[in-house]
Amino acid sequence: MQRLSDDTWVISASDLSALSQCPWRVARLMDQKLDKGVMVPVLVDPMMELVARLGLEHEKRQLKMLKSRLNTVIEIPYDWSVGHQDADLWRASIEHAQEATLKAIGDGADAVFQAVFYQNRIPDAPFPVGFQGFADFLVRSGIVWEVWDTKLARSAKDTALVQLASYVDQLQRLGVEFSQEIHLILGDGTHSVHDVSLVMPAYLEQRQLLLQIMHERIDEPEPTPWGDERYVACGTQGCAACSEQIVLHDDLFLIAGLRKTQRDKLRVAGFHTITDFAAASRNEVRNRIYGIGLETLAMLHTQASLQVASRAREDGRPAYQVLNASVLDQIPPPNPGDVFFDFEGDPTYQEYDGHGRPLGSLESADQSVWFGLEYLFGLWGEGLSPRPKDRFLGLWAESFDQEKAVLEFFCELMIQRLEKYPGMHIYHYASYERTRLAALAARHNTCQDQVARLLDGVLVDLYPIVMKGVRIGLPSYSLKALEALYFEPEQRWGIAGGGESVLAFSNYLTAQAQGPPTLAEELQDSIVQYNRLDCLSTEALRDWLLEIKA
Repeated sequence: MQRLSDDTWVISASDLSALSQCPWRVARLMDQKLDKGVMVPVLVDPMMELVARLGLEHEKRQLKMLKSRLNTVIEIPYDWSVGHQDADLWRASIEHAQEATLKAIGDGADAVFQAVFYQNRIPDAPFPVGFQGFADFLVRSGIVWEVWDTKLARSAKDTALVQLASYVDQLQRLGVEFSQEIHLILGDGTHSVHDVSLVMPAYLEQRQLLLQIMHERIDEPEPTPWGDERYVACGTQGCAACSEQIVLHDDLFLIAGLRKTQRDKLRVAGFHTITDFAAASRNEVRNRIYGIGLETLAMLHTQASLQVASRAREDGRPAYQVLNASVLDQIPPPNPGDVFFDFEGDPTYQEYDGHGRPLGSLESADQSVWFGLEYLFGLWGEGLSPRPKDRFLGLWAESFDQEKAVLEFFCELMIQRLEKYPGMHIYHYASYERTRLAALAARHNTCQDQVARLLDGVLVDLYPIVMKGVRIGLPSYSLKALEALYFEPEQRWGIAGGGESVLAFSNYLTAQAQGPPTLAEELQDSIVQYNRLDCLSTEALRDWLLEIKA
């Protein structure tokens, strides 16, 4: 949503996507643009930065492939430096780009790259608002034009299809013959083809809802308050608008594991803050709240009570409660051969052949595309490192070939260690390590017997033990959140999360290829340090669980 200098508005397909994610954030952004004294925070997400960059590379590969197959592919220039501060100048710029798009279509181009659309006024809109759109590709198919869009996703999403429908709507408005087929070019290079007539109603409905929200916010002089039932809040950590207000209002969203439907039922019962919910007696909670099972309700009440209790602790450690001591008995006795294991993986990583096709989709027995690379196998345990007095061993991989070699080394190392320490276990937190080991053995067609042996009781996942055995007064049960139980506040430094690690790895590959080498070395060191702390944290969590068990 853009507010022009003459107090008219323009929307785009990305606004419809934002609406589907969080209507409250859209309403709040409108209040900000209307100068109602609110400011929606900007959340920096390193993974989004990486995805945006990879998305442009994906788009460029498709453009290159189209140019190699078609005679005429015309790219539409657009001056992004012209802002909305001068409405007349901005309109002239985007209308010029739309005219160039229509000219390319009329002059017999085979495809148009970055086609530009501009509708000055959406019909029947209750206030002056237009539409702007930038389609990745328009491709001629006989006498009609197909709309194509590149997405890194591995399957079609409704929001992406709505975006394509918005471009078809513009072609229809401009009198351009269009195909009923819309194409999403997915991250594996395949085309997901859909009938636009099945998507168009959803697009028009979403657009109408967006215009309704915008009109309401224009008419109302005060900003919309948190909890306004007209605008559903997503309540996710990735939403900057929600994250800020959740903390400010002590919202029930703070309760770890709470679902939105459960929050609604607590609010109907008169509980609007985590403090109020925690302060209620168990009988009061049972008598006032309907539609949630008693066992689940008791768990949520205990969770809220522990989180509120944690705020008052002088030592800064969260409160906790052992729920089931027998679950803690599932932790094996410590063994000198124990290993604490953590992957660093990039889910966006792909490799391509000389024709721009992703590996795995080539003419071979394996027709699946390979997504993701485990670029660091982190191991913590006695005698693993070749360096004296160091317990950490990091196994690094920068390609699929190296990943296979590291997997084979890892398996050989662990099987040898099992022979020396038959009672050893490999500890990890959450299912990722277990799942990825099995997937890597299948991908590379190697070490399947060794991996099967490790999965059969050698790997121990601490996550279900924590979730079934203990309640902890924290809003999250991530490994980094649990470090408040056993780490000092300054013990973790450097890279703060998995997204930062993935971005650092991508930047490392770029520095390896383009320089400077000192930057590549610094980035690798930062990733290794981050992984080392994760492995150490896994051991510390195991030891803490054994301590409270005792």
